[in-house]
Amino acid sequence: MMATRNPDEFIQVNGALNLKPSFGPIPADQLIPWSVITLANIVVANRILGLSWIITILSIGWGIATWWIVTGSDASRFLSKFHHPPLWLYGHLPHSSPLEPPLKLDPDKIAKAAKKADRKQRRHKRSRRNPRQKRINA
Repeated sequence: MMATRNPDEFIQVNGALNLKPSFGPIPADQLIPWSVITLANIVVANRILGLSWIITILSIGWGIATWWIVTGSDASRFLSKFHHPPLWLYGHLPHSSPLEPPLKLDPDKIAKAAKKADRKQRRHKRSRRNPRQKRINA
């Protein structure tokens, strides 16, 4: 039989569950960008430009420090600024299975469905407009 637990007792939880993975002081999500920065600096500064190892190591440190400052503890906060949200469009063609014979589509019905979807999309864009924004007659 299972022992009944008192609801007032604390449950033991592993404290490492809330921690971010890291290798000592280096966050694990920074390892790949830092290795790319290091390899790029070695190739460009040392091999192509022929600079000394001291300058190469300083440029590696500068690149890593810049990346760490820009991305901080959460790289997605910086990198998500460059991600465009998807443009959702309404589809107006019926689904046709590749296993069934092709459907015969009526061009008039497709054009009518496309106009309806276009009106619906324009209405949706209008509803998202800032109320203070001046309305331009189109």
